[in-house]
Amino acid sequence: MGNMSIRRYGQIADVLVKYGFGFYLNELFPGAAVSRTAKKSQTDDYSEYSAYARFRMALEDLGPTFVKFGQLMSTRTELFPPEMIAELSRLQDRVGVVPFDEVIPTLDNYIPDWRDLFTSIDPKPLAAASISQVYRAVTLDGTVLALKIQRPKISEKIEQDIGLLRSIAKLIEERKPELRMYNPVSLVEDFGVQIRKELDFTRDGTNAERLARNMKNSGLPKIKIPKIYWEYSGRELLAMEFVSGIRSDDIDTIKAHGLDPKELASLCLKAFMIQIFQDGFYHGDPHAGNIQISPTGEIVFLDFGVCGVLMKDMRNKFISLMLALFSADTDLTIRCIKNLGVKIPQEGLEEIRGELYLALDDFQSLGSQMNFSTLLETVQGLFQTYNIRIPPNIMQLLKALMLVSNVAFTLDPELQFVDEAQPYLKQILADDLKNPDNMQKRLLEAKMKFDDLANVPKQLSGVLEMASEGKLKVDIAAKEVGRLSDTISSSVDKLVIGLIMASIVIGLSLVVMSQNFAMGIIPILAYVAAVAIIIVVFWTMRARSRKNRY
Repeated sequence: MGNMSIRRYGQIADVLVKYGFGFYLNELFPGAAVSRTAKKSQTDDYSEYSAYARFRMALEDLGPTFVKFGQLMSTRTELFPPEMIAELSRLQDRVGVVPFDEVIPTLDNYIPDWRDLFTSIDPKPLAAASISQVYRAVTLDGTVLALKIQRPKISEKIEQDIGLLRSIAKLIEERKPELRMYNPVSLVEDFGVQIRKELDFTRDGTNAERLARNMKNSGLPKIKIPKIYWEYSGRELLAMEFVSGIRSDDIDTIKAHGLDPKELASLCLKAFMIQIFQDGFYHGDPHAGNIQISPTGEIVFLDFGVCGVLMKDMRNKFISLMLALFSADTDLTIRCIKNLGVKIPQEGLEEIRGELYLALDDFQSLGSQMNFSTLLETVQGLFQTYNIRIPPNIMQLLKALMLVSNVAFTLDPELQFVDEAQPYLKQILADDLKNPDNMQKRLLEAKMKFDDLANVPKQLSGVLEMASEGKLKVDIAAKEVGRLSDTISSSVDKLVIGLIMASIVIGLSLVVMSQNFAMGIIPILAYVAAVAIIIVVFWTMRARSRKNRY
């Protein structure tokens, strides 16, 4: 292990002890003097906070990698308690500003002649996040750009932290069996895949262009996606159109510009419905900071590092689930959830039905008084309570729906979510049924299934012919079946030995009785034969046992 890794381990230990988690370190690293890395007075400073709040603060202190990892954990509502999810959802990138001089090497690498191409670059960043900082730049022709530049060596730091997280996750699985149900190693691996995508700004730009193209094709007015300037962009630097906007949760400022928050709420919801259910490509992190309002009333989407993909078949299945929720049909909702690939155990099904019924009844009764995200949170809470696993793509979609629902309800607390979404979803299903391309696809699928069905008699005939000729061989690979076979063979062997021994004993008794207990030649031969039979049977059984073992 390198000196940097050892030093980073020490930093992690200091922070965890500071927030009162030193005992966990002692369990993972028995004998290590981790408790001396922080003073008792430091720990006492946070004793008034809950364990989940202290965990959230520890992640913030540990920096970008751990903040991002905590944000990933906050989406796994089927794994972690609601109180923990609530705290992790509050995670913020509490990072200092990197001096402009430190990002100049990145500028030199991607835009070598930037000093000649830009009339100015404001050295004070417009925004500072854990991975990057955004600067305002003006080109020679007066175009205003936003330059998103990665922090120096952030990729190397994140890779180092991922390695440390992976080793800690392995230790947790080895030494804390009760925590294996959370799949810590798998969580770290999923996080590694996600964060590496976010570190590639070319992917960010490609996502922005795809979303812009889809929104333009939809014909929905007043949707703004910043233009990407590829001539200035690369993996660690993204140049995009500068768009002035107001956070979507700043209602007073929105109204001060003469804009109607209710109209904006409806427009925002429609845009997102189109992204998910029409295009199958949607903004994966639509919180209030990433959805802004321009002074002219446009919905502005920002930050495209996380985008979701939903294939056509899953789109239709999710639409069915949404309509089942809107109609408050408990049994139909459960069938639709199962149809998405979610396995609901038979044990506890009645309890799930009962709680889901109450949640749907509340949603239908309260109407505009209940945010749709509240219903989704209740459903996710049921998954967590009954340890029901949800496919990652469905989890990402549920999170995005909750975020955009919160944005819409913040703009319009009286928003009728069902009235806005239901007609659109029904229309998508109706258009899908009438689409000639989809009809041709269904006919092709039906033909393929019919061809498969037509081959069944031929295949069955071949199987029966092989069986009649004694050529049919069935291999059973189930481990338990193999064990059962071994057990039966062993029992049969013991039964055979027992029968042979009983036969020998009875036979010898008859021989001895027939000779009136006199030791003649016949009894001796009988005893010799019996011993020989016992030896042969013993060696045969032993040889067979060795053969089965290997």
